[in-house]
Amino acid sequence: MAKKPNLHTDGLTNVVSGLGTLRAKREHNKFTYDLFTDYPQMDAAYQSNWLARQIVEIPAEDACREWRTIKTADAEAIRVEEDRLMVPMQVQEAFTWARLYGGAGILMLTGQDLTKPLDVNRIRKGGLQRIIPFDRFDMQAMTLNTWNVLAANYLLPEFYTLSNANGQQIHWSHFARFQGSRLPRRQMAMTQGWGDSELRKCLSDIADVVASKNGIAELMQEANIDVIKREGLNDDLASDQDDAITERYALFGQMKSLVHLALLDGDESLERMTLNMGGVADVLKVFMTWISGAADIPVTRLFGQSAQGLNATGEGDLKNYYDSVRSKQLVHLDPGLRTLDEVLVRSALGYFPDDYNYVWNPLAQSDPLQAAQAAQAIAQRDITYLQNGVITQAQIARNLEANETYQFEDGWIDQLENTGEDEDDNVELNQQNNLDYLNEFNQHVKDGLTPAQAAELMKDYK
Repeated sequence: MAKKPNLHTDGLTNVVSGLGTLRAKREHNKFTYDLFTDYPQMDAAYQSNWLARQIVEIPAEDACREWRTIKTADAEAIRVEEDRLMVPMQVQEAFTWARLYGGAGILMLTGQDLTKPLDVNRIRKGGLQRIIPFDRFDMQAMTLNTWNVLAANYLLPEFYTLSNANGQQIHWSHFARFQGSRLPRRQMAMTQGWGDSELRKCLSDIADVVASKNGIAELMQEANIDVIKREGLNDDLASDQDDAITERYALFGQMKSLVHLALLDGDESLERMTLNMGGVADVLKVFMTWISGAADIPVTRLFGQSAQGLNATGEGDLKNYYDSVRSKQLVHLDPGLRTLDEVLVRSALGYFPDDYNYVWNPLAQSDPLQAAQAAQAIAQRDITYLQNGVITQAQIARNLEANETYQFEDGWIDQLENTGEDEDDNVELNQQNNLDYLNEFNQHVKDGLTPAQAAELMKDYK
């Protein structure tokens, strides 16, 4: 009989207590898949619970609150087109639905046939007529592209059917897509290429927080209970006096409530029992911290609670949160905005400039005093570099213009650069003349002249 190989597993086991064996309860813990398409539950939570709504809307509002700065020569015309189409509001709504349902899209109406691919080269000035946000459940996927790996919609739908537009099919290129939370490709096949809902991941934790709050509220209703002791109560109940006893103490409760008077018989005594609520607030704080971690929103932002602790300001929490929002802008907003900009910019200018770009504006509101101090430090640094010959005035001017601190007249910086180059040439020429003078002076001294004779001889040297 062949000897069976010895199988070894890592970890601590104890056959007596069951630790690390199949007898241990924790060994049977396992994660299971949740439903991705239970949108009625997400709708109900979003509609009825303020905490669920905050988890969905706060990051979407903060991501679009300060919007972006467009970097191109005709940026103002593009900004005017954004205002006409209310692009920040529409993108925020699309991002909100993407967080709630796992995906959303913005339909771009340009007058072209929606059943055919969008040709951006045919977009002329004013060609973008309207943009409309839809959530992923409004956009039913039709025919996933699994054959053309080079296409931009690989593993994504070829067409969408709008559920509230009489089943109209629209080619995917007319939509700017906004994805929800990232999913493995195996699970994206179940969501028709969409991502995951940010709210779905928090639903069980939200239920725990709400149930805990409701439980505490129920306890508060019974925080104080009046207890009346009466001699012979058991005998009275046994002699069918239930109704009389009930009426007696119902009248007692009414008088205590209306006239704040308690009437008791000589053999009765009143005692008030108070429920011990110690530690309940700490439990609720733990749940608040837990749901904040699940939502990736600090407690100070989610609940509007001031920072706690010695010298705590909450700035560190907000900085980490703003970093997280910036990541969401780059991962979830930029891809959809790039698609939208292909049409929006052409609609604003009639063409797409080669130098087009944009940057997200800072989320944190800077303090005016801190901004002035930072500007003074930068100015002092530039003065020091300028005095030491590290940089030129033209370089400082270009930096100020690039940072939109000041705007200079066209060609002024170029003129400043040319003036600086002429000055540099004069400095180099003077340095060379000085070197030639010293070489000739030293040669006269080597030939036997005194320094005074050499200087007299070269007094007319130029």
